[in-house]
Amino acid sequence: MWRKLMEITCKSISPTVNTVSFNGALNARSAEEAKQTFRNLVEQGVTKVIVDLHEVPFIDSSGLAALVSGLKTLGGEAANLKLAAPQSQARLLFELTMFDRVFEIHDTVEDALKSLNQS
Repeated sequence: MWRKLMEITCKSISPTVNTVSFNGALNARSAEEAKQTFRNLVEQGVTKVIVDLHEVPFIDSSGLAALVSGLKTLGGEAANLKLAAPQSQARLLFELTMFDRVFEIHDTVEDALKSLNQS
């Protein structure tokens, strides 16, 4: 039986701000779908995205590349793509690869939204 590896849910906060919630592993099998999600949002006029990672148990190098691609698609500024609620494996990955210096990482989506409103 075939089942989807990752579920992606987009929610509009305003005409230019969206949250993107990933549910499932962000890896080689799901990375292209994640990249396409960012491209689609930009085509719709979205300029800022908060990525909710609380339902992502695992991220590999392809998943990390998809997030970097999303950052570039949104203009390359850390303020344009914020990460929220990563699980321990993802937090460790961001620290080991020093991508915690590339991305703005928040404990919750609410914290990311607050920081967005301050920028």
